[in-house]
Formats: sequence, C-alpha cells, structure tokens
Amino acid sequence: MVHDFDETDDVIFLLSTDWFSSWIVSLGQWRGGQASIERTKNIARRATSDLLSGAADYYFTDLSPTRKAATFDRFMKALRPSLDEQELRDLFRLVRFVSDQSLLTREQRWALKAALIHEMVGGFEADARAALGAGVVVVVVNTLELLGVGEIPFQPESRWDLELDGKFGGLSGRLEDYAGSVYAPNVLLHEVAGATRRLQYTPLDVELLSDWWACTAQHLSMYVDPRSLAILLSRFTEMAGES
Repeated sequence: MVHDFDETDDVIFLLSTDWFSSWIVSLGQWRGGQASIERTKNIARRATSDLLSGAADYYFTDLSPTRKAATFDRFMKALRPSLDEQELRDLFRLVRFVSDQSLLTREQRWALKAALIHEMVGGFEADARAALGAGVVVVVVNTLELLGVGEIPFQPESRWDLELDGKFGGLSGRLEDYAGSVYAPNVLLHEVAGATRRLQYTPLDVELLSDWWACTAQHLSMYVDPRSLAILLSRFTEMAGES
C-alpha cells in the first residue's frame, strides 16, 4: 500500500480518469450533470499533464509538499469557476475522502468496511441488526452493492486510464489502491452516518453502533477505538447535513 501523507495529487489523478469519474457518478457522490464531470476530468487531465511534465514515472517528479500544494491550488483555481455550489460541495467531500487525515488509519477504515462485508455475506445476524438498525442495514447493503461489494476495481475505460496507471514505478494498482482502500471506506462511513441522521439516531444509538462495529472489526484482527469511530461518524453526519 502507498503511505503518502499528502494525497492531493491522487485526487487529481483519480478525477482525470474516465474509470473513476464513472464510479463517482454511479455511487451518487457527484450530483452534477455529465457536462460538469467532463469539465472536471479535462481540468484534472491538464493538471496531471503539467504535474508529470513529460516524465515517464510519477516518482521522478518533484514530490515535495510545496509542489503538491501549489499544484492542487492551481487545479482548484482552474476548476472552481466551472462548478456550481452543489458540485463544489461534492468535490470538497471527495477531496476529504481521499486526502483527509482521519482519526482512524486507512487500515482501520478498511477493516470496518471488511467487517460489514463479512456481516452482509452472513446475512446480518441478530446482534448486527440490533446494533445497526433495519434502516442502516438497508443502506449498508445498497452501498456495498454499488461499490462492487466494497471494492472499486480498476477497469480502464480509455487509453488515458491505462497510460496513467503505468506511471507509478512500473507497478500498476496505485489508482485502484486509493479508490478501494481510501475512498470506498469513507463513502461507506458517510452513507452510514447519513442514514443515522435521517433516521434520527440518538448519540447513544450511534455509540452502540460504534461499539458493535469496532468489536466486529476486532474479530478480523484489527483494533478500532469505538470512541474514535463514534466521533468520526459524528463528523460524517455533520458533512451529510451539508449535502
């Protein structure tokens, strides 16, 4: 897995691909029209081309935090006039999902996703249904099915997608790694939090859900602090309220 702390380049890379652009629309994470996603993709491609500047490999470019911040700032300045208020909110949420430093590590968030997949395959036993609630179970199942049971497999839809995927040290998989292990778990957390908001779950309900979810992840050999999970769900709930 990649362990960069500054992942803003990857926001640009993902948005430049036909593959990921199609995914965020199908997941309901981009509510603008096709024209706006095309504009976003084209601006991301120009930013990617400038970033790579003809280099055969991303790792041969300037990887300093200063350069990354400047690149992302130029990208946002070019993109902002092209999007309406709703599309900008969707963009900022996507940026947070890919680049935000969470209370939980990427591996812990991945484990939470895996725990729900495990429960879904098992049909959600009584304790899972009691902790999640029927309404949240429906959201979990729908979201995981949209995610391809929790994954976003790399299925290139254009020559650009293929060529970009080969720019990372000669090893394919960086784009899929960020989509599946960083972005997808945050989509799931966001959708669960949004459901608890719509269903008017109390803080105690969320605490019980977090305790159960963290315990289930621990059965998969990954410790997750239930208090941190509860706080993270609360933050995602606030984000859902802004949507």
